[in-house]
Amino acid sequence: MKSYLFSVLLCLMTFFICNAQNTSVKIIFDTDMLTDPEDVNALCLLHAFADEGEAEILACVANGYEANRASGAAIDVVNTFYGRPDIPIGTYKGGFTNKRSGYTHKLRDNYPHKAPSDDELPSALAIYRQTLAGQPDRSVVIVSVGFLLNVKDLLDSKPDKYSELSGKELIRKKVKGLVVMGGKYPEGREYNFYYGGVAPAAKGVVENFPDEVPIVFSGYEIGERIIQGKNYKNQLPPCPLRTALENAYNIPLEDAENCLNKGRFGWDETAVIYAVRGLSHQGVEYWKTQSTGSVLVDCCDGSNTWVQSPDRNQSYLIESMAPDSVASLMEHYVLKSIRNVLKK
Repeated sequence: MKSYLFSVLLCLMTFFICNAQNTSVKIIFDTDMLTDPEDVNALCLLHAFADEGEAEILACVANGYEANRASGAAIDVVNTFYGRPDIPIGTYKGGFTNKRSGYTHKLRDNYPHKAPSDDELPSALAIYRQTLAGQPDRSVVIVSVGFLLNVKDLLDSKPDKYSELSGKELIRKKVKGLVVMGGKYPEGREYNFYYGGVAPAAKGVVENFPDEVPIVFSGYEIGERIIQGKNYKNQLPPCPLRTALENAYNIPLEDAENCLNKGRFGWDETAVIYAVRGLSHQGVEYWKTQSTGSVLVDCCDGSNTWVQSPDRNQSYLIESMAPDSVASLMEHYVLKSIRNVLKK
């Protein structure tokens, strides 16, 4: 028992330490590229870190089922804009919701990309298994900024042509950590854990994910205080992100004050920052964590509670840096990266 606890502690410490260093973190980005344009901003931020040499984007998968069938195309538009058109893309095939996005088809129809309709793209599960199978042991960080449907499919998956390992074994062997934007802490109810009946998937992942692999949650309360993009209306050049902000929620361009002037909540971006940089970077602390205990998710309504027992390899972020400073950090890297692309 002592050796098991030591191995779990060592794994968690390695996750924190490696992410806090300026090394290239291998990322699979799992996003509900659907209605909120923060998913586009989060992907732009991830590319910005890749441009800085801090991240390597292995694959992107969509965990929603958008009525325009354009989530994958929207992801591909952003990847292509940043000069990474060959990043594998997969989509969730469960069809749990037909919510229509105001911006994914606008990106698809106005920017270069190769991805076909979501229905024609590979399954997210296939992309997960193929990508993980080809990576070194304990090297990949999964960043989930939407529903945990794809991660649940991976967890439950059987051996296939990509790997002789089950999903749980593949995660245990290849994944260094899972970062989840989901839940509210120490207790509450948050969209990614309940919308459209996804609570069983959230509960399944939280309860059955291998304890050898740490899960870190960035909760609703973290991103709610971070309003990023207040300066985008005047400073953001024409680009996929601006188009997404202009068209999210089907708001006419002249009335798009909420996205282009007032900013958006920084939920998803916090998961990206933590996945790449950990709790701190170059002596600047972004967050602290609560690491004693674990999350319980209600299977019916998706509400969650942090409990002291059982004590598992799970943590949630606690605010340390001022929210406005985190927002400024996000804006700095996104704007810098987009301007650099447009200079080429």
